[in-house]
Formats: sequence, C-alpha cells, structure tokens
Amino acid sequence: MRRPWIAAALLVALLVVFRLISASGYLPNFSPLPALLLCSLVFLRGAKAWLLPLGAWVLTDPMVSLVQGYPMVGPHHAGIAVGLVGAIALGLWLRRHPGTLAMLGGSLAAAGLFYFFSNTVSFLFDPLYAKNAVGFLQAQWTGPEGFGPTWLFLRNLAVANFLFTGLFLAARSSWAPATAATTDPAPSLR
Repeated sequence: MRRPWIAAALLVALLVVFRLISASGYLPNFSPLPALLLCSLVFLRGAKAWLLPLGAWVLTDPMVSLVQGYPMVGPHHAGIAVGLVGAIALGLWLRRHPGTLAMLGGSLAAAGLFYFFSNTVSFLFDPLYAKNAVGFLQAQWTGPEGFGPTWLFLRNLAVANFLFTGLFLAARSSWAPATAATTDPAPSLR
C-alpha cells in the first residue's frame, strides 16, 4: 500500500466506532484503546507512535464520558491514565520482540494491565467500593452491588484488543512494499 496513513486512519475510525458502541452499553468495554497504543509504540516511530493513540483517546474520550454520564474530567481519568501507562511499558518492551505471537499475547497482557490498573484506581476513588479486601475483589471481579460483574469488562477488553491487534498486524503486512517483503520476510510477523 502506497499510503499507509489510510490504513492507520481506518484503524482509528474503527477504534472510535468501537469506543462509542462500548460506551452506549452494547459490548461494554469492547474498546481496543490499549491495543492501539501498544501497536503504535511497537510499529511506528517518532511522534506518530504517540500522536496516533493519544489523538484517538483525546478525540473519543469526551464523547465516551458524555455517553456514559461521567464528567469530562474526573477521577476515572486517573484509572485510564494509569492503565495506559501499563500498556506503554509493555509496548516499549515489545519493540524488541515484535513477532506475531508476542504481539497477540502482548495485546492480551495490555488488556489485563489496563483492566487491573484502571479497576484499582476505581477501587481507590469510587465510593461504591468498600475500602477493604472485599471491595478490592469487587473492583477486580464481581463488581459493586447492583451492577454486572467487572470480569465481563476484562473479557470484552481482551477480545477487542486481540482482534484489533490482529487487524493491525494484517494491515501492517500490506504496508510493506513487495520488494521489501521478498528480501526481508516481514520481521515483525515472526
């Protein structure tokens, strides 16, 4: 593909659509934001590695907050930020190990890190959770009284990240010129 930005723009558009669908209550937390950050850090260099995922987050977060009834800026953003820092750390490590299996496994690990860190911040700041071991378990697995279990969010986030990373890997393989593919068999897809 001569214009890889078209594929990147399509992936960002998919992210926006999935985040809005997720925010509206259909497929809760089916949001591949950690995967976008992970893939961008691994495969893009320079400012693009940061601008693409952060731009997608800045673009979609106000819409998601409004749909979900959260304030535009609030304690939930601390959980998101801490979760994204976990995905950043994993992405920087995966830069040295960008094979297909490592990336797919990394997408699941990024989902797990994002989920754990963001739910821990929710536990700390959300008054729905008692500030004890039971409240921490609720934040990480069962959810507060009257709400669905939080493990569903982990499942949906893991599936979204895995699928998005697979799409990103497939799109990325189409970015390489044919001559590069014959001389170097897509080192990122080992």
